[in-house]
Amino acid sequence: MSPEQRDEFLRQPNTAVLATVDARGRPHAVPVWYLWTGEVFEIIGGRDSAKMRHIERSGRAALCVDKRGTGAFHVTAEGPCELGATATREWRLQLHTHYRGAEAAEKVVADDAHLRQRFITLRPERWYGWSSR
Repeated sequence: MSPEQRDEFLRQPNTAVLATVDARGRPHAVPVWYLWTGEVFEIIGGRDSAKMRHIERSGRAALCVDKRGTGAFHVTAEGPCELGATATREWRLQLHTHYRGAEAAEKVVADDAHLRQRFITLRPERWYGWSSR
């Protein structure tokens, strides 16, 4: 897969799996939604969630995005992460619009849950993948 094909795939509303490692060395993998900027993955999560604690401790994660069924493949990015500030309503609206559409997104963000979430930015250092094609 070329970098252009990879970017096109990553800009689609795919659910990904974010993998981190806890203090005991145990893997922790959770589904997340993300936005791909062409350089970094932007993700939000619960301020006090396990993934936040793991990233705060190690500063790293991997994100796997896959397509299932006929022509299955996956793209995985691994690299350093930065924990950011409290998520904004605007960014959460952009994320939910990407995945659900504008009308549904407006309803979701009305609850102000972004105030209990914060940003994660993952900057890929290493890419790997697999394809059944």
